[in-house]
Amino acid sequence: MADILIHDAIVLTVNQDHQILKNGSIRIADGTIQAVDPTAPADRDRSADRVIDAGGKVVLPGLIDAHRHTDFTLVQGLFSELEGEELLKEALALYHSAEPTLGDGFFEAAWQLACLRQLTHGVTTVNAMDFTPALGAEAIGDAGLRGVIGPELADFLKPDTPDEQLAEAREFIETHHDTYEGRVRASIAPGGEAGCTRALWDGVADLRDEYPELRLHTHLYDSDAADTMAAGSGADDPLDLLEQYDLLDERTLLTHLLHADRDDARRIAAAGAHVLHCPTVYSYFQAGERTWFPLPALTEFGANIAIGLDDPFWFDSWDLLQEAKHARLLSNFEYGAQQWSSYDLIKMLTIDAAQALGLDDRIGSLEPGKRADLVIIDIDTPRLQPFSNLPSVLTNSVTAGDIETVIVDGTILMEDNQVRSMDVEQVRAAAARERERLQAETGWGTSLAGSSPPDTSILRRVSGRPLVRALKQYGRGFVHEHV
Repeated sequence: MADILIHDAIVLTVNQDHQILKNGSIRIADGTIQAVDPTAPADRDRSADRVIDAGGKVVLPGLIDAHRHTDFTLVQGLFSELEGEELLKEALALYHSAEPTLGDGFFEAAWQLACLRQLTHGVTTVNAMDFTPALGAEAIGDAGLRGVIGPELADFLKPDTPDEQLAEAREFIETHHDTYEGRVRASIAPGGEAGCTRALWDGVADLRDEYPELRLHTHLYDSDAADTMAAGSGADDPLDLLEQYDLLDERTLLTHLLHADRDDARRIAAAGAHVLHCPTVYSYFQAGERTWFPLPALTEFGANIAIGLDDPFWFDSWDLLQEAKHARLLSNFEYGAQQWSSYDLIKMLTIDAAQALGLDDRIGSLEPGKRADLVIIDIDTPRLQPFSNLPSVLTNSVTAGDIETVIVDGTILMEDNQVRSMDVEQVRAAAARERERLQAETGWGTSLAGSSPPDTSILRRVSGRPLVRALKQYGRGFVHEHV
């Protein structure tokens, strides 16, 4: 007898045959997919611990957020009207000022809220790079989700020495890798050519040798000064920096690549490295004039590409389906129509992301023998019916709000939009409490109209004109209230 039987669903398997079942059934036992077949009349009467009639609904593999920073989930909305460079300065200043006073309670609430939002948006696996990874491992594990997490190593951004950061990374790996029945795994996560000194890269290389099974997850070419930053570590360019340490191979995940060129794309593909694309953050802040993600070259050379949402405080979104839509729109705008097909985008959110994380033998498609990570989406609504071309509907019209059931490792975490694996009210209450404490401790002011920084902020002390411009957008009442 199956633990879960889903019948009469449209099943988008994302398997090697690109199979879509118009009327399919999925049997799950012991957390593993046992069968994916066309629905037989007997399936509707078959016994199981839980039987789900999925008529009028779509089942597809759980979504994978391929690049995420989570520590500052609770600052959502504070920085949304700032320019990119202003945001980064304020975020780093806020982190370093808030961390000693707010403590673990703030970051625990942030991770809990992040897990709740990922779950309710159909994100079953997240690849995270954070300064509080142990809290994240526990939050993801307890929520029933799947995650790959790396302590962000960046001695240009953190006061800890390279040796201290590397020691913490080793402790995290030894304590949290392959825990929660294998749902939580560790990675090695240097911040990139702009965040790490040569001394830290030396230690990262040693760490990679100690734990060869772990993914290396880093930023690359996210600044027009990338080559200069790499030169500071004795390399010709960022890829040369990785190659010098034997860090560029099929276990390597490269995030952003905004300022990479065609030759860089060729070298990345030849090495078998994976690319994590976060399109919206850069378009939101208009970063990098006359540069954009080198999609045509990457696809021409056959690089594997997955999609991530990056920082929640950038543009306040948790919807990977919408992010895939943005990826296509922005790429088409830059390079011409039909850069990606709808099915390409679905693959990037599922099996391609699983391949990047080294988990494609376990998740990313709906096939017998794989772990049962899947989402059920209600498409039987006037907003979506009638339709053809299911991948197009999923990537152009469906939003995360249409996801009603989420299953990870064969456990139902959310059903009929009701979260089972987390205490929603407790998570929300803790988030609200810690958000208020953040504002009280740091002096950031908020209202329904927006937010304003404290007197001690970098914006007020260094760049008053952008601040005034942002505040004027909301009228005299807002300025009087907060300034």
